[in-house]
Amino acid sequence: MDLVKLAEIFSGAKVLKLQKHLATNLYFRLLAVKLVTTNKGAKTPGIDNQLLLSDSDKLDMVELLKNIIINPSTYTAKPVKRVFIPKTAGKLRPLGIPTIQDRCVQALINLILEPLVEMTSDRHSYGFRKFRSAKMALGALRVNLRSNPQLYNKYVLDADIKGFFDNISHP
Repeated sequence: MDLVKLAEIFSGAKVLKLQKHLATNLYFRLLAVKLVTTNKGAKTPGIDNQLLLSDSDKLDMVELLKNIIINPSTYTAKPVKRVFIPKTAGKLRPLGIPTIQDRCVQALINLILEPLVEMTSDRHSYGFRKFRSAKMALGALRVNLRSNPQLYNKYVLDADIKGFFDNISHP
């Protein structure tokens, strides 16, 4: 089955119903909370200074996630805590830290959307994708450049967007 047919199957009302079912599923919610509370930043609070340290707090979050999915109009993301971490050249890099609740909601939504996105994404895209790396992108580029050189001219363009998002006008 090709990706277009799969995308058609996973589109519209059926997919929304499936996604809502998965998001309210106890095991998906437990996994989302586990992912957030066991990662490197689990002990870093957001602006509300809340952390999920006890099992009771974690179970409360699991139930809160269900309520958020069932009644999405009751949920509003909190502002992100801004901290600056030092870079090698003495500069500071801004880092945004969401609240633990927002991280749990994001993890739950990611568990549901990521498989669909991966299934329908460009197979030649390597940036910020799970199980993909710069090394894989270079390998694919190498294969492409070596294949059928007589069919068409090939060019490699190098662009550096370092600091691009730090310097554009966000408003």
